[in-house]
Amino acid sequence: QNISPEQALKKFDIADDLAIELVLSEPQIHQPVDISFDHRGRLWVVQYNQYPYPEGVKVTELDRHNRAVFDKVPKPPSEGISGADKITIFEDTNADGKFDKSTDAITGLNITTGVVLGRQKIWVLTPPYLIAYPDPNGDGIPDGEAAVHLEGFGLEDTHAVANNLRWGPDGWLYGAQGSTCTANVNSGASKNVYFSGQGIWRYHPASKIFEVYAEGGGNTFDVEFDKKGRVYSGDNGTARGFHYKQGGYYLKNWGKHGALTNPYAFGYLPGMELEGEHFRFTHAWVKYEESALPERYKGKLLSINPLHNFVRLTKVEPKGSTFLCVDEEKVLESSDHWFRPVDIKSGPDGAVYLADWNDSRMSHVDPRDTWSKTTGRIYRLRHKKNTARKAFDLSKMTNTELVQLLSDKNKWFRQEALRQFGDRKDADATRKLIELFRSTTNGQTALEALWGIHISGGLTDDLAIDAMRHTDPYVRLWAIRLIGDKKKASIEVAEKLKQLALTEIHLE
Repeated sequence: QNISPEQALKKFDIADDLAIELVLSEPQIHQPVDISFDHRGRLWVVQYNQYPYPEGVKVTELDRHNRAVFDKVPKPPSEGISGADKITIFEDTNADGKFDKSTDAITGLNITTGVVLGRQKIWVLTPPYLIAYPDPNGDGIPDGEAAVHLEGFGLEDTHAVANNLRWGPDGWLYGAQGSTCTANVNSGASKNVYFSGQGIWRYHPASKIFEVYAEGGGNTFDVEFDKKGRVYSGDNGTARGFHYKQGGYYLKNWGKHGALTNPYAFGYLPGMELEGEHFRFTHAWVKYEESALPERYKGKLLSINPLHNFVRLTKVEPKGSTFLCVDEEKVLESSDHWFRPVDIKSGPDGAVYLADWNDSRMSHVDPRDTWSKTTGRIYRLRHKKNTARKAFDLSKMTNTELVQLLSDKNKWFRQEALRQFGDRKDADATRKLIELFRSTTNGQTALEALWGIHISGGLTDDLAIDAMRHTDPYVRLWAIRLIGDKKKASIEVAEKLKQLALTEIHLE
């Protein structure tokens, strides 16, 4: 039985050093599936009201895995039938921790699973399309119709469609696809990129190149980057998830989800090993690399389990070129079985935010649309003793201020500063970033500066060679990756790559 948001708060059992707050609830939001924060600290919520079936099409067949076949492909939003999904911005206008202003930024969407801002656009993932609305002033309100950048993501299972848009530190847009969908994606520069089932993909807005970053995994509905730029996702099995390497092939159910795109692959890689309780399933998680929660949370995973109504804390330890997950406690658990956390994000305040789908059912085995359409909640997990907040707008910061943010103790601000550099592509910012890269003795700051130089368009051969000589192994690693993305190298750079291949001892 559904209970009120106020009653739901009383059903939580929470760690002694944390507090939980209700941030938003119905009727303000329904069916929140994706949450994120923008450069002003505003909370963006994708409301997945159209789920499970797109508007304007009919199911003509269901296979034995409940994958749907539709009578036609839905049109993009600019020319299609209006759906019930929408994207809403919530704002805390007086920095008191309460979102007192709401704006429906985009309405009438039809199966929508992700949104990000960047490059003077609002990027919306609405399978089968990735579209972008013009937003030159960066206020989050479209200034015209959306253009289609990608098309061809499958809709066979709207529980597993392409999802979770994120900017990578390399300036590409990353996303996931779940296990029971196929894709045959076309962009301006990439044609008929086919893959079946789960994986991580990425798209470069400037070159318009689309590619599969890594294949396999669980029912992939999450993308997470850690401070070293490593890519992860959760798992719908009994482990914590997958650590994805570029070009890697990972475990999946071949009979149900299809073969790998490379028929000559030498097997596949497993997910991260787990020491702990093997409960299905860890839908998504954050690697907490902020500063507001108590020290014992830093560098650990906070993972959501919508099937069993809890949030788990997990330690990660290096194991070869990947990680071992060691479960610790359940930091949040509810006796309310309508508590269904489906997204988790660290906010600019260092708190952790949970999107609660809030429904009696979680399984999509039953194809009938009996989902609750009028509920949805967002909670904030914070330090029990820490409530301080402040207003900010990174888009109004100077280049010098943004460069200084790359040394911030909070990953969120460093990642958002990088997005600003990618938006600006400013020669003055590039000069300042190069100065930081050459002067800092901190490996993490050097890595952040390298990313900033690259997405600003300033990575020269000399800088790339210097990065490959760097004392920090992650700077060397990323120098190689960024050179590889160019798909060409000068003789000098190629010679240094050859030398490094003979001497590098870092397993990553």
